[in-house]
Amino acid sequence: MNPKRVAEVVFCILFLTFLSFNVLTLNAAENNNSGTFALEGTQTVTAQGTAIINNGDESSARNAAINDALQKAVEQVVDTIVSSQTTVEDYKLLSDKIYSNASSYVHDYKIINEGAVNNIYNVTIQATIGTKHLRDDLGAVGLLMKQKRMPRVAVIILEQNIGGKRLESSLFYAPLTPYEGYTVSEVHILNKVGDMSVAENEMMKKLLDNGFNVVDESALLKDIKLASGYSLQSLDDSTIENLGKLANVDVIIYGTAVAKLYGRVAGSDMRSAQANVSLRAVDTDDGRVLASGEQHAASIHIDTMTAGNDAIKKATDKLAESMISTILGRWKQEVSNGSLVHLTVNGINTVGDLVVLKDQLMSTGGVQDVYEREIDNGEASLDVHYQGNAQGLVNSLLSNKTVTTLFRITATTMNTISLTKK
Repeated sequence: MNPKRVAEVVFCILFLTFLSFNVLTLNAAENNNSGTFALEGTQTVTAQGTAIINNGDESSARNAAINDALQKAVEQVVDTIVSSQTTVEDYKLLSDKIYSNASSYVHDYKIINEGAVNNIYNVTIQATIGTKHLRDDLGAVGLLMKQKRMPRVAVIILEQNIGGKRLESSLFYAPLTPYEGYTVSEVHILNKVGDMSVAENEMMKKLLDNGFNVVDESALLKDIKLASGYSLQSLDDSTIENLGKLANVDVIIYGTAVAKLYGRVAGSDMRSAQANVSLRAVDTDDGRVLASGEQHAASIHIDTMTAGNDAIKKATDKLAESMISTILGRWKQEVSNGSLVHLTVNGINTVGDLVVLKDQLMSTGGVQDVYEREIDNGEASLDVHYQGNAQGLVNSLLSNKTVTTLFRITATTMNTISLTKK
């Protein structure tokens, strides 16, 4: 075969390959638009809708039936995100805030079947629903907090503004070291409640705006009897976990906020301040870190204290947004995909006892897996991957007759359950 003929054959092969690729791409796009392929962050469901045909107007009835089917499709997806009990109890809230705007959550849909029977127009659709948008809005109307049993959140931020002598919050203070103004070497409890810091106030405002159940710091230790001059070594994760349990608080956001003066702005009487805010959110039930971060901000004002306050507020605002987003994301994932509930079981003396317990747990509704952590001196420690929260697992365990025959539930918190073998 001569070179010219070879070139023609190669060109034809390449051209046909190009056409085939484009046909496949177009088919894939068409299938994707029709809901055949699931998109990331979506869920595809089938739903039916109906509408009465008034005065023979089938066109209007058809549109109404489609809208009814779209709403029912969104309702199906809501049922997979929050519990069915919640959707029943809060139907009016869902109807006002979510279902009335059902079309905004629909990525696309196709009609599978339709027609009029006995003056009723019926439509069956396959709809692809955007789950991320839906979860965000469900969280915004407070259903996420209800699913998490309205966690109590407190804020402790040790703050030092320009010219301050020590890091201080409403209840705690830390002496400053000569080397680094915001190092927390030792923390003391104030004899009298001080003024709330700028950072605390700003963080609490952001939490409240996002539907969090915030506990005022001045009420944090009202039921805890501590001797005057009682001191903590530091505000670390372990101390915060213990403090939260003593004060019956589920999450504590703690850290430091420090403003420093950087001098005058050239050619004016304005003062420049720089603030550093470092925070961490700890689940006091099991010590998990839910979110952490650090943020910096600058501000200029003729008054040094005002410049420092403004800088702290700006830095706290930025950090609050990212931390709240992270915390809500963690909770949404737990509500949607299940969470780890920690079980402490007393009276487990043999491996056989543990095997029986694990078998019974796996046969309990909603339990996806059981992870053995430790067994020592008759006490077993396990993590249960459960589709719901600890209270839901308690209810499931109580419905398991074998479990209730062998074990007694002695205590429960937001993330933990204690059992004792009978």
